[in-house]
Amino acid sequence: MGKRAVILAEGFLGSLTGKTANILVMYSGRKFDIVAVIDSRYAGRDAGEVLGLSKLGIPVVASLDEALVYRPEVLIVGVATIGGVLPEHHRAVIRRAIECGLEIWSGLHYFLSEDPEFSKLASEHGVRIVDVRKPRRELLRIWSGDVRKTRCGRVLIAGTDCVVGKNVTVLEVCSELEKRGYRVGVVGTGQTMIMVGAHRGTVIDAVPSDFCPGVVELHVLELDKEGYNPVLVEGQASVLHPAYGQVSVAILYGCWPDAVILAHDPWRKFRDGFTVPMEPLIREIRAIEFLVPSSKVVAISIMGYGRSRDEILEMCEKIEREIGLPAADPRRDPGRLVDSVLDRLHSIGKL
Repeated sequence: MGKRAVILAEGFLGSLTGKTANILVMYSGRKFDIVAVIDSRYAGRDAGEVLGLSKLGIPVVASLDEALVYRPEVLIVGVATIGGVLPEHHRAVIRRAIECGLEIWSGLHYFLSEDPEFSKLASEHGVRIVDVRKPRRELLRIWSGDVRKTRCGRVLIAGTDCVVGKNVTVLEVCSELEKRGYRVGVVGTGQTMIMVGAHRGTVIDAVPSDFCPGVVELHVLELDKEGYNPVLVEGQASVLHPAYGQVSVAILYGCWPDAVILAHDPWRKFRDGFTVPMEPLIREIRAIEFLVPSSKVVAISIMGYGRSRDEILEMCEKIEREIGLPAADPRRDPGRLVDSVLDRLHSIGKL
């Protein structure tokens, strides 16, 4: 059983910025048992209902003091802000959590353990601060190409932008594969996937650029050596993203995938947080297969935030007609995505 945790999501639960909180709520129990979420806007409601799901038994409260009733051991900063900055209104809650002896976990670019106030307070109270984004120096290595020789099938869950459902796709595809009897390994490349329970992981955008592909490669090699097959790798943003593409390409090269599931929001006009237009889906597919010619995009994952089931199904059918690849909602039909992956891996002798 994981540690009991409360998520700090004040002002962001259910939003794209609150994706870390959202995913941890949806998949509570993998690494942390989420006992409450702090967001005063929805106090008194169930977090699952706020996310448009059924009741999950996770209450939303207005303050940390209210959350303490549920005996948390950890406070998780549940936001993924542009630039990874700490929202100023979160400081008082973190301060109070340290004073109450709660372990602090954060995936922000801003390292809480290096904040003078938090560091001093944590030392005084014997509290551990975990900055998930801080890379471990001993993992830094240059890509060798050994990843291309693995026995395991390598599957990348890539995307056409940030916050398009990559995490959900990884977790739902993993669950479906496990139901079918496969021993699946998961490599996390972002803070949310690592905190939700990836088998290996490093937040790649915090790694010096020369080492990014090598760190991803190392994690795949480790899981291959331990007998996992297939190995799923979480992608980031998009290989054609002007701001974050360098990270996406590093992950692509690092895992050198046999099969790619591409997560996509077909209703989005501009890249999340930017005024840059989205690229056509076919260009994203061609870019991936151009950069790693032995890879193949095998399916499209459509989450459809805020869209009805009928809207999503209609869009999946439209994409299948236009692109010629299977398209499915990973929450409702992960089997369709998994069938495409298994067909590819069987065809190249990886399963």
